[in-house]
Amino acid sequence: MFSRNLNRRGFLSRFAGLGLTVPFVNTNKQAQSRSARPNRPLVVTSKTNPIVREEITTTAWNILRLEGSAMDAAEKATNVSERDPRDATVGYGGDPNEEGFLQLDASVMNGADGDNIGAVAAIENIKTPCSVARLVMDRTDHWMLAGKGALRFAKLHGFKEEDLLTDEARRHWLEWKENLSKRDYYFPRKDEHKPEGGGTINLLTLDSRGNIAGVTSTVGHHFKIVGRVGDSPIIGAGLYLDNEVGAAGATGHGEECVKTCASFLVVEKMREGLSPVEACRFVCQRVVDRHKGKPLFGLKLVALSKNGSYGCCSIRGRLTAEAGTPAALTGLGFCVHDAMGHRLEGGEALLPPLTPEELNSLPWR
Repeated sequence: MFSRNLNRRGFLSRFAGLGLTVPFVNTNKQAQSRSARPNRPLVVTSKTNPIVREEITTTAWNILRLEGSAMDAAEKATNVSERDPRDATVGYGGDPNEEGFLQLDASVMNGADGDNIGAVAAIENIKTPCSVARLVMDRTDHWMLAGKGALRFAKLHGFKEEDLLTDEARRHWLEWKENLSKRDYYFPRKDEHKPEGGGTINLLTLDSRGNIAGVTSTVGHHFKIVGRVGDSPIIGAGLYLDNEVGAAGATGHGEECVKTCASFLVVEKMREGLSPVEACRFVCQRVVDRHKGKPLFGLKLVALSKNGSYGCCSIRGRLTAEAGTPAALTGLGFCVHDAMGHRLEGGEALLPPLTPEELNSLPWR
């Protein structure tokens, strides 16, 4: 029988075959992509929801500044998003699947532990799936548990089952059902309401010892088919790191991230010498090219390197304009926390947002 190191740490984690309008600050590309000296500790996250973003990065930073580990910081900061019902795309209070209950996905990677990995998929009734994923990594010889097996494992370790569907999420789900067809017996409410979102959370950390960790956690597509699993728990798609190189995480259309091994490819391009933002841009451009320049979905990548540089690029961005000036394309944003504090940065984007006509051609999500 192979050793644990060879099975999981030495092979699985190193496989090689493969909008909200907010103001942005500090969009200087050099600040985003290069550092003259190691910028440690460092927190980078895809999460831009203004309700939770600063608490998330500050939670991680407070652990790192006291010489805590990158893995502890990434997990505890992600728990903030998972537990907050005002964040409709992660954990408790997130939008349910098509039948009205939540199935959550999460993954973790720990550079200090030989790039070790853990994940859960389609877990129900547990508020903090990334913490269960960490226990899969730390306390089993497996790398992923799914569905009822993941729930049994969580309860074995003392996690309590809880109803994750809030009244707000239930109303949003009901609105979706009521708008699916004009030929059924449901009538939609007259005043449409959309809760705050912000997308799947990727949380990447670099501690003072130079070790890297990452977490991805999500509810998945709003109102998805029961049992659907996207990229978030798939190592190399929604999350990947190499402790000698850097880390990357993906949000957006998970199926496309799996097809392109998006996060893995970002880290490999950094290994070849690209900066984080250049590596993210390379992968986004590959996705755009795969769809002949017209992808009808969004995808965003964030990354950090071993030396503390970082970057972000998305396929679709925002168009912003000031009085008397043409509209400019901006990124979807990402958040950073280092010795200069918490801040929202713009990132880059390749294409403008989808037009109303393009949006109307897509399923109602």
